[in-house]
Amino acid sequence: MNTFLLKVRKLREIHGYPQEYVAFQLGISQAAYSKKESGRTQLSLLCLTKLAELYQLSLTDFISLSAQELLLRCIQSNQKLAA
Repeated sequence: MNTFLLKVRKLREIHGYPQEYVAFQLGISQAAYSKKESGRTQLSLLCLTKLAELYQLSLTDFISLSAQELLLRCIQSNQKLAA
């Protein structure tokens, strides 16, 4: 699995979202989202933009940050919200 798709899956898991929820937010079926997350179909720019919004990230950060940097940022953000 490529590192970008790993970021997409890990972000979903960190936020505790099932594939069905993310698919609904993107306006697609769960099966279609599963194919995108696994790399069987490509993520469009529209999907990337919606994913960035869902995870409250800029599109630039979503694309350019490493998986580790992105996941650390999300964990820190979630901890601030919980406090």
